[in-house]
Amino acid sequence: MLLSTLIIVATFVLVIYLFMQQSKFGKTPSANRLEKIKQSPNYKNGSFQNQSFTPNFTDGATFFSVLREFLFKKTEHKKPSQVLPSIKTNLFSLSPEKDVLIWMGHSSYFMQLDGKKILVDPVLSGNASPLPSGTKAFRGADIYKVNDIPEIDFLFISHDHWDHLDYKVMKQIKLSIWSNGDLIKALSLKKTGTKQRRLKMALQ
Repeated sequence: MLLSTLIIVATFVLVIYLFMQQSKFGKTPSANRLEKIKQSPNYKNGSFQNQSFTPNFTDGATFFSVLREFLFKKTEHKKPSQVLPSIKTNLFSLSPEKDVLIWMGHSSYFMQLDGKKILVDPVLSGNASPLPSGTKAFRGADIYKVNDIPEIDFLFISHDHWDHLDYKVMKQIKLSIWSNGDLIKALSLKKTGTKQRRLKMALQ
């Protein structure tokens, strides 16, 4: 019985370990990249931190109280009961003289300013999670796909949370629309296959 339990636990740990080795989970920085990170004023005690005090929880809340509420508290109207109304703009037909701002859902935006096309945090694969079934976009908030995006001049990635950095989209963008574009980013995307020599890095 004990041996069977140990085998099950070891197998589970091994599966999780192998799953986490996928490139979409990024890579621990080292060598020159790590030294560059350590020069940031936000890097202290081995990790990035806000320069001003920012508590993780509101007053009175704890990790376990938040977890309990997340798992067991029922919230009405948590999801829209119908498809969200939306208008899909043909980005390929925009006049270069026209300044536009198009919200694509959550943190994703397309902008055109002075003829320059700018893409911000494009999460367009339908879910913001490493698991296909996790954190799915609401119906109507996922009408744009990579094929709907014209060649861009600038790509902004604010940070590497799943709802701001879409690994699948980054791989597709790399191959299609931004060979001449600049990436303005906060964190390294080297593990995604990004060609750093093609990019203009702005770390702060």
